Amino acid sequence: MSCHHSYELCVSQVPIFAHLSNETQQLVFKKINHRYFSKNEMLYMEGDKLDSLYVVHKGRVRIYRLNDEGEEQLIRVLAHGDYTGELSIFNASTDSASYAQILEDAEICMISKESIYELMSTYPNLAISFIETFASRLSETEDQTTHIALLNSREKLLTYIDTYREGNKLHLNISKKHIASYLSMKPETLARTFKKLEEEGLIKKINHKTYEILQKLT
Repeated sequence: MSCHHSYELCVSQVPIFAHLSNETQQLVFKKINHRYFSKNEMLYMEGDKLDSLYVVHKGRVRIYRLNDEGEEQLIRVLAHGDYTGELSIFNASTDSASYAQILEDAEICMISKESIYELMSTYPNLAISFIETFASRLSETEDQTTHIALLNSREKLLTYIDTYREGNKLHLNISKKHIASYLSMKPETLARTFKKLEEEGLIKKINHKTYEILQKLT
C-alpha cells in the first residue's frame, strides 16, 4: 500500500469523516499535515494552545489529567482512527486541560482549526457530524465517570475485562499502572484484584500481557 493511499484511509476510517463522499474526503486529505512522534514524546501538555485536530494513523496515544495531588487520571487511550483536540474546534479557549503522550512510535494526521472551518463552511454536513460525534463522546465520558464511581474495585476490573476482552483472552495493550489510573484505583489495589480473580478461577495469567478468561464474568 502506498503512503498516499494509506493516509487517505486514515481520513476514511475516522468517524467524523467516514460518511463524507470520496470527493469531500479528498479535500480533507489535502488539508492534513503528517508528523511522526517517538514513544514517550508529548503530543501536547496541559496549558498548551491547541489549534488542530489530531488523528492517530499509527501507534497509540494516552490522554490523561493530573488531579490536585499530582496523580494521573487516564481519560482514554487512542489507537488507529481515534482523535483528540476536538474541543479546540468549537471552544474559544484553546488551552489544553489534559496531556497527550505517545505510548508507542506514532504517525499523527493533523488538520488545523482554520482548515476545518473552511471545510465546514463549504460542507455544512461536516459541522453536523462534528457536533454529533462530540456529543456522543461527551455522553460516553460522563457515563464512564458515573459508572466507575459507583463500582467497587472488583466490579471495576470485571467491567474493564469484559469491555476489552477479545473472545476468551484479555490482552493488556497499556500498562497496569495506566489501567489502574483509568479505573481510579491504586496500582497495588489493581494487582490484588487481578490476583483475587485468578484465585477465584475466573481468569488465568498466560504472560505479563495476556490473561485467559475461564468463566462468565458478569
